[in-house]
Amino acid sequence: MQILFALHQAALPAPSTDVGEAVNQLTDFLLRYLVPLAAVGALSMALIEFGKKILDKRTKFHTLRWIRWMQRAEVERDAPAVGKAPKGAEGARSPGTERALAELLQLCTGVSATEGDEAAQDLFDDGGHLPFLYAWSRSPAHAVFALDLARMMGSIQEAADIALATPGQYESLYRFMTRGADPKDVNDWLARGPAAMLNVDNLSEADQKKVIKEQAERFARLRQIVKRKLDGFQLYTGDRWASWNQFAANIVGFVVMFIVLLYSHWASRNAPLTPVAVASSFSLSILPISLLGGILSPVAKDLVTALQRVKNG
Repeated sequence: MQILFALHQAALPAPSTDVGEAVNQLTDFLLRYLVPLAAVGALSMALIEFGKKILDKRTKFHTLRWIRWMQRAEVERDAPAVGKAPKGAEGARSPGTERALAELLQLCTGVSATEGDEAAQDLFDDGGHLPFLYAWSRSPAHAVFALDLARMMGSIQEAADIALATPGQYESLYRFMTRGADPKDVNDWLARGPAAMLNVDNLSEADQKKVIKEQAERFARLRQIVKRKLDGFQLYTGDRWASWNQFAANIVGFVVMFIVLLYSHWASRNAPLTPVAVASSFSLSILPISLLGGILSPVAKDLVTALQRVKNG
C-alpha cells in the first residue's frame, strides 16, 4: 500500500511539469514571431497617426460625413414616398439646409450670422471636401468638426437643444433637426412653443394643466426624435471611422512588413545598394508573409501581452 502511494506521489508532478514546459516552449516560439509583429504594428500606427495629424483626416472625415448626411436628408425629404432617390443625388442642397448649417456653426462657435453663412456656403460648394491644408484654416467649421466625435456630437446636441427651445429664432436648424417627426408637433411647437406654457393666465386651472402637459409632451417627443437622429449619426460615423482606421493599419502594416523583409533579404546577400540588387532580392514568399503580418500587426501587441502573462503564470 505504501509503495502504491509513493508511486502515485512521484507520478503527479511529471505530467504537470511536461505540460508547463510545453506551454512555455509554445509561448517562446510564438513570442519570437509576435514581438517583431508588434514592433511593425507600433511603427504602422505611428505613421498613421502622423499622417492623420498632418493631413487633418479626422476633420475632413467628420465634415464630409456631416455634409453628406444633411444632403441625403434633403434628398429623402424631396423624394416620393414610394421609390428610391436617384443615384448621385447627394449633392442636393436647398437654402433651408444651407441656412440650417449656418445656424449650427453660429451656435457651436459663436461666430456672426454672416460668417456662418459664408462658411456653410463654402462647405456645400465643395461638397464637404476640405482643402489639403485645411488644418491652418480659420473657418468656424474647423472648430466644430476637428473635435473628437463624442465632443463634436455633444456640441451639436447643445445647438439642437437651443434651436428646440427657441424655434422662431433658429427656424431652419429647428426644421432640419425635427424632420421625421409628426408635422403637427413640428408646426405647433414652432407656432406656439414655450409661449403657450407662459400665456395661460386667462385659462382655468384645468385648462392650464392641459396646455402645459400637451406642450411638455410635444417638446419631449421632438427632442427624442432629434436625439435619436444624432445618436444614429454618431454610431454610424464612429463605426465607419474605426473601420477605415483598421483598414489603414492593415495596409500600412503590409507595406512596412514588405519593406522590412525585402531589406532583410537584400542585407543577407551583401549586395550593393542599387535598384537592381534590391529588386533581385524580391521573392514571392515575401508577399503572403507581409500580408499575414499586415493583418496581425495591429493586434500583435495584445497577443504578446497575453502570452507573457501565460508564461509568467
